[in-house]
Amino acid sequence: MSIQVALKNPGEKLVHIDVDFKNDTIAYIHLSGDFFIYPEEAIAEIEQLLLGLPVERALIEQHILTLLQRKNIEMVGISVSTIAQGIMEAFAKR
Repeated sequence: MSIQVALKNPGEKLVHIDVDFKNDTIAYIHLSGDFFIYPEEAIAEIEQLLLGLPVERALIEQHILTLLQRKNIEMVGISVSTIAQGIMEAFAKR
C-alpha cells in the first residue's frame, strides 16, 4: 500500500508524492502537482531512476541531480530537496 505526501515548501509549488517501499528501498513512486519539469517526459525518468534506491536522502538527491545535469532537465516550482524530503516523510509514516 502506497503512502501519499503533499508538500509546499516556500517559493515552490505543491507536490504530491505517492510512494511505496519494499524493506528500505523505493518500490513505487509517482510525482504530481503544480510544478513543471522540462521536458515533460522527464518526470517518468526521475520516477524510474528512484526505483530500487535505498531510502537515504543524500543518495536520492545525488541520483536526481546527476540525471538532471546529464539530460539537461529543468525543474520549475520544485526542488530536488523537496522530492527527497517527501520520500523521507513518507518513509517515516510507513
